[in-house]
Amino acid sequence: MIQQVLNSHAKINIGLRILGKREDGFHELETIFYPIKLRDIITISIEKSNADTNSVVLKSNKSYVPLTRENLCYIALEKFFKSFSIKECFNFEIDIEKNIPVSGGLGGGSSNAATVMKFLVRELNIDVSSNKQKLIDLAKEIGSDVPFFLLMKPCYAVGRGEKMKALPNFVVDYDILIVNPRARVSTRWAFEKMELEGKPMKNRALDTIQYFNLEESGNLINDFEPIVFDKIPELKKIKDRLLESGAVYASLSGSGATIYGLYNKFEQNKSRKAMHEFASQGYYTFLSRSN
Repeated sequence: MIQQVLNSHAKINIGLRILGKREDGFHELETIFYPIKLRDIITISIEKSNADTNSVVLKSNKSYVPLTRENLCYIALEKFFKSFSIKECFNFEIDIEKNIPVSGGLGGGSSNAATVMKFLVRELNIDVSSNKQKLIDLAKEIGSDVPFFLLMKPCYAVGRGEKMKALPNFVVDYDILIVNPRARVSTRWAFEKMELEGKPMKNRALDTIQYFNLEESGNLINDFEPIVFDKIPELKKIKDRLLESGAVYASLSGSGATIYGLYNKFEQNKSRKAMHEFASQGYYTFLSRSN
């Protein structure tokens, strides 16, 4: 038996514009995906089996995590074997230590799926160089954010979020405070409610922004904020309080329900104080320090 303990990191969206609805029913968007230190821990065990099918056992430290075929880890594994026509069968145990808020706009489920995919690539000796596009296409089938989590680098994304351009020089040199009032927002609901008046970032496109700075932050709007704040007014209060407490920028991530604030890394007392304030109110908080 082989067992590996893997990090499954979250992301934030820095700017998110909804540009319209496509013919296939999906929405055209524009965003910057940025990986953060917040992570789930996934422990995967694998051993060969003489059975005719794979055996998959899912476990989690959180009762709300589905341990059935609807879990994206299970879907990723099933689609991977089918896509690469793998005939060997295995017994899998996937234990998900969940730290990333569910339905929080941080991509936790997609990250978990990508982590399973990367594990399978290594353990089943899949040649990445000759199968790069196949892996990306497979990731897109699983979820719009999954291709990003295969890359796990800052990137500019358009389409459903699957068309990406790496931004190697894009650095958010700030401490990032994550706040979630233990609320959830359905991505499907958010897109259905969206009034399609989105326009590309004013003045200059997101992919030309190579380093986060205050001069550009006025362009970095999340189009989901009005409808999500209307549904959960508490989120608007959190954003305002982050700014009042010293954050230089604050925004909804994805379609919510997580708000993040960026703080000057040389003023850690402000981010720590804000984190303790929100935590004392029962909110989920996580402080990701700048490197």
